[in-house]
Amino acid sequence: MNRDSGAPGSVPLESFRTEGGRPRTHPLELTLLWLVAAHLVFLPWALGTMRLWAQIPSLIAAALALVLALLPRTYTEAYTGGPAFKLYAFPKLLRFPIFWLGLALLGLVTLHGLNPAWEFRTDGKVWWMQGIPHIEWLPSGVRGPFERWGPWRMLMIYAAGWLTVCAIWVGFTRRRSLQRLLLVLGVNGIVLALFGIAERLTGAKKIFWFVTSPNEMFFASFIYKNHAGAYLNLALAIVCGLGGWYYLRGVRRMEKSNPSGVFAFLATCIAVSVLVSYARGATLITLAYMAVVVGAFVVHQWRLPREVRNPLIAVALLVLFGLFVKTGWDSLNADRAWERLQRAVSGQDVSVEARQIASRATLDALEKNWVGGIGAGSFRFLFPVYQQNYPDIRKRNGRGMYWEHAHNDVLQFPLEFGVPGMLLILGGFAYWGVALIRSAFWQNPVSAALVLGAILMLVMAWGDFVFQCPAILITWCVLWVFAVMWARFEESRRG
Repeated sequence: MNRDSGAPGSVPLESFRTEGGRPRTHPLELTLLWLVAAHLVFLPWALGTMRLWAQIPSLIAAALALVLALLPRTYTEAYTGGPAFKLYAFPKLLRFPIFWLGLALLGLVTLHGLNPAWEFRTDGKVWWMQGIPHIEWLPSGVRGPFERWGPWRMLMIYAAGWLTVCAIWVGFTRRRSLQRLLLVLGVNGIVLALFGIAERLTGAKKIFWFVTSPNEMFFASFIYKNHAGAYLNLALAIVCGLGGWYYLRGVRRMEKSNPSGVFAFLATCIAVSVLVSYARGATLITLAYMAVVVGAFVVHQWRLPREVRNPLIAVALLVLFGLFVKTGWDSLNADRAWERLQRAVSGQDVSVEARQIASRATLDALEKNWVGGIGAGSFRFLFPVYQQNYPDIRKRNGRGMYWEHAHNDVLQFPLEFGVPGMLLILGGFAYWGVALIRSAFWQNPVSAALVLGAILMLVMAWGDFVFQCPAILITWCVLWVFAVMWARFEESRRG
């Protein structure tokens, strides 16, 4: 019997359910699971995948994952508990809207590279951009050194994210595979958080204590502390989602104990690490996220029947985590982080003011290039044209300022992609949104936690360039497919 791989809850997945217990996971799916896990774990530890030496293996791993996901699988009675059949994933890939939207977006980026309107020139001392002939009615980009990014470099990063999302969508047929991968990412996040705290405690001057950072504002394995804080917030969403799922499962099964308390403790560790990273935007996002999670927990406790409700446990957990946060605050000099956060909120921080001015300059560029955009990865090459109109962001301490990014992804992406690219991106958002609503994602904690974390990352992107970091971008994209697939698996179980 031949079958194609449908969405979670379709006929092939029903065949996996046996009355004798949990069915075994197919070896190809297990191999795919560990390949994707290794790839996603690698991303943050490779300096956030901001360097070419990390982006190349990332692309290779993503491509191998999709190839592995598309291999036909033979399911024998040992894996189904019923009739054997062969599973083909390729038809499911062709029915996946994100596959086509992503393919079109990659085609647009390729066009940016093939139709450059500007060329990088240098005399060895200074550089400038020279206008060159191009097809004016087509979207265009820049031609520059590969090591300075530009369309071709961005094509690698976007392709890695697209391939990974497609591989997970067509290759994972079991909720248990998603659960395992989320556990791996959650553990990776807590290890990263503890590593960052260790750097702070030892006063490390270099990443890993031996890798020189291009700036002093690094944290954990990330060159830029705000990127570290943003990634840790994604890990926080994963840990909170799993903790909520284990907690509700324990209540439903009337278990005497479950791992939810451990996950709550780990979430607190991650929150403390974000605080001591001195990443102000990430700290605000963490505070907002934790406030929603704690509020949801209190509401759930209040709505439980009296015979099930146990307020003493809830109070004990809150007190315990409060003491832990206080201990971390005192031992890690978190007062400095809080002072920086207060200056940012009150508008007294010079760097925040500079970003606001840069956003205005980016908006000027967007008003002139909103139709076709300037090309993926082209901001750093063309922004000086608009930067010169704002003296406050031209120089600092007598030295010229070079803006690689707008520190505002909500403006930079439309500037680089124009109307065609943004329609494709918004189309992807629309698909995920409809799929989540149809699956009632708010009814299960994993999907709800992941969606909340992903949305708050968009809020953070208004004041920083979080999505210019491949580790964050790819992981963030993966959270959406996790949220949808988990919601559908839960829906099929309820049905």
